[in-house]
Amino acid sequence: MLICADVGNTNIVFGVFEDDKLMHTFRVETKLLRTADEYGISIMENLRYLDIKKNDIDGVIIASVVPQVDQALESAFLKYTGSKPLFVGPGTKSGIKIKIENPKQLGADLLVGAVAATTKYGVPCVVVDMGTATTFAVVNDKKEFLGGIIYPGVMTAYSSLIKSTALLESARIGIPESVVGRDTMTSIQSGMIYGTIGAINGIINKIKSEHGDMKVIVTGGFSKVLHDYIDPSYIIDENLLMDGLNIIYKKNQ
Repeated sequence: MLICADVGNTNIVFGVFEDDKLMHTFRVETKLLRTADEYGISIMENLRYLDIKKNDIDGVIIASVVPQVDQALESAFLKYTGSKPLFVGPGTKSGIKIKIENPKQLGADLLVGAVAATTKYGVPCVVVDMGTATTFAVVNDKKEFLGGIIYPGVMTAYSSLIKSTALLESARIGIPESVVGRDTMTSIQSGMIYGTIGAINGIINKIKSEHGDMKVIVTGGFSKVLHDYIDPSYIIDENLLMDGLNIIYKKNQ
C-alpha cells in the first residue's frame, strides 16, 4: 500500500492506495508545534481503524506547503512505519516542464494537481484548488506549467472580514435561498458562495482570453459545496491531489 499526504495550512489529507485504487482518506489538523511522536501516533491510530498494519505499507509520498512540519512528518513515518517519505520538490520527476521564473518556488500542491489533471484529463488545462487559499495552475498543450494565481480561500477571506467588522456575526458556509441576503447571516453566505463563484469564473475567463480555451478541473475541500453552482463544463475531482501523488510516486521508482 502507498500512503499519500497532502500537507496544507489547515489540514493534512492522507490517502491510502492499493493497486492504483484510492481505498481510504483521512484528515489530521496541521499543527506547527506537534512532535513527530504526536503525528506518528495520530497517523497510526487512523491506519489501525482502517485495519492497515505497518507491514502493509510499501511507500510514502508527501506534498507539503508547510515546511515547518516536514521534519516531524518524515521522522514520524520513519519511526512508526519504517518508510522514508518521498517529498515532492525540485528534482522530483513529474512529466511537467516548469516555465516559471524560479521553479524552486513552485508549491508542491500546484505541481501535484497539474500532474494529475494532465494525466487524467489532458492538456491544456487549469486546475483550481479550493482550500485555505484558492489557487489556479495553468498548463499549456506542451505540458508546460506556465504559472498560477493565488486568491484568498472562502473561509480565510471571511474570517478576516468578520474579525475586523464588529457588527458582523460569525457565519458558517451555507447556501442562501437567494443572492440578496435578508439578514446578516444570509448576506455573508451569499458573499461567500456567489462572490467566490464570480471570482473563479472571472479569473478563468481572463486566463482563457490570454491562453485560449482549456479544460478546467476543480478540487479541494470547498469544491463539494460549490458543485451545483459553478460552470457545468468544469470538472469536479475531489481526489485530484491524491491521484497526482500516486502518479508521481510511480514515476520516481
